[in-house]
Amino acid sequence: MHPLAIKPPPFVPPTEETPLPCTTRPDVYFAPDHPESHKDRMERIAAAQLLCAGCDEERRAACAAWARTHREWGVWGGRTERQNGYKPRNHSAGPGTGHSAAVCGTEAGARAHYRRGERPCAACGAAARQAAAERKRGAA
Repeated sequence: MHPLAIKPPPFVPPTEETPLPCTTRPDVYFAPDHPESHKDRMERIAAAQLLCAGCDEERRAACAAWARTHREWGVWGGRTERQNGYKPRNHSAGPGTGHSAAVCGTEAGARAHYRRGERPCAACGAAARQAAAERKRGAA
């Protein structure tokens, strides 16, 4: 198993035979990588919550509880981080800012990719390798 592989939460069906409503529009559940207006944010969250309403109450509660336990950012179980009463750990700029504080193509960008369970893009990976090499040269 790849070290970045993420085990799906227990409320996710083990096969694609019963897809969850959230799989139809995953883009509405998380802030985009660019700034978004308050109006756009509210519309995106409302769309996500409407899709969440397609799940039964038990699954929505499990989803929201899982997000609270893991301090995930985005809409989970029809609830935002603020509605769940925490500041997320997985989005460096905080909830609702519409963008990550980490800029793609930087070492911080690579860390942001890892936090989201992704492989860094080529630019972020190169920046992380360069920063590590510089630290190594400086320590020698």
